[in-house]
Amino acid sequence: MKKIIFLLTGVLSIGLTHAQVGINTTNPQATLDIISSGNSSATQALSVKNSSDREILSLQDNGYLGLGVPSPGIRLDLRDGFNNSIIGIGTSSQTAASAQAGAIKYDPGFQGLYLSDGTVWNKLSAHVIRTYVIGDINSATQSFANNTSTVIQNWREQEDLLGSFNPTTGVFTAPRDGTYTMAVIATFSSSPVSANSFMQLELVSPSAIVKSQSSYYGAGTFQASVLCSGSFNLLSGQTLQAVLTHTLGGTKNLRTGYCNLSILEN
Repeated sequence: MKKIIFLLTGVLSIGLTHAQVGINTTNPQATLDIISSGNSSATQALSVKNSSDREILSLQDNGYLGLGVPSPGIRLDLRDGFNNSIIGIGTSSQTAASAQAGAIKYDPGFQGLYLSDGTVWNKLSAHVIRTYVIGDINSATQSFANNTSTVIQNWREQEDLLGSFNPTTGVFTAPRDGTYTMAVIATFSSSPVSANSFMQLELVSPSAIVKSQSSYYGAGTFQASVLCSGSFNLLSGQTLQAVLTHTLGGTKNLRTGYCNLSILEN
């Protein structure tokens, strides 16, 4: 049986006992030990190309790493000129002290980035697009029975920056944890109103209800109206809706052009 041994002196050394590989060294100190030929940006320690001969990884001898960037200008360079040069940052349960100063993490609850100063995690400021909803009633298709609580539905949505409001059901869903201010004015079309009756509007969240009531002591025929506003601390996914109740007598309909809704993220 013949044995063929290839020996690349000064270039590749394999220590069989410890399974160590050395490139440009005959005395590897790790499983893979590479000694580069330079110490500046003029030379590369590692270059990886794809089948299209495009360099997808470049490690210069000054320690600068480029992903898709042949000549990285910083320690980690992703600026390859394509529309995919982004970094995905995950969450962590580490304390700021254990992560040490300069570490960055993402908090999915508050949907924000946090920077460690070595003691606490500090939220990084950003120009976040805040929720802003405006709606009105332009079609009196919904009926409101006497002494019955009914969610106001079938709004006409005029503005909804984040798509957080369902105009058909009248339900707003918080896109993230925060404080939201809701204001609604509801007006019935002119019709008979019973004496000692009321029209009540409630703004309802899972943890709080804000009520406003218009009372009528004398009977008559006119358009009854009520206005209600309030601020709510909501968690992401929690809802807000406007509920209307009246004891005016008979079934009522909203008057188009006289009912409005607004929701603002503070």
